[in-house]
Amino acid sequence: MKLITYENYEIKIADEALLVGPIRKLYNKDRTAKKETFLQQMSILFFYADPRSSYSYITDDKLRLEAIIEQEGLPANYKLSKEMLDLIELYKKMITTTSLLLLQDTRTAIDKVREFLRNIDLDERTNSGMPVYSVATVTTTIAKIPQLIKDLNDAEKTVTKEIEEAGRTRGSVQKKLFEDGF
Repeated sequence: MKLITYENYEIKIADEALLVGPIRKLYNKDRTAKKETFLQQMSILFFYADPRSSYSYITDDKLRLEAIIEQEGLPANYKLSKEMLDLIELYKKMITTTSLLLLQDTRTAIDKVREFLRNIDLDERTNSGMPVYSVATVTTTIAKIPQLIKDLNDAEKTVTKEIEEAGRTRGSVQKKLFEDGF
């Protein structure tokens, strides 16, 4: 689902976005001529909830929101309205697929691997004086990182393609039998 489009050097609200009741409500609520508040809300929605966002690598929701608020130039104590929180939940439901859920789980797992590598202390010893982490364990983990990165990038591309294809399948267009697989 597209939220905004960029045409003739202007940011415009995508027609399909205005078909969603809560988005239309926020649009109509903004009385500014260029809909600055609404566009800001849509950018928060996209950057926060869409897996194609450049902030999607931040798996912690609170940290992601803080980064977006800072990027948008909003005050540090900015709070999302109930309408925005509800819209975020609705948008997440609208774009959720099994692939997206698996991608989110993969990102979380990779974050845990990163945390593991950051916290390794090769000098740490057990009570008996043996190393807690062996060099072999660390090097094996590090050796698998290029494949993890490749697999994550492939998963991100698959999810992006899936979301874009779902966005194109509307109106009188119908998917063929088994087009989505099983």
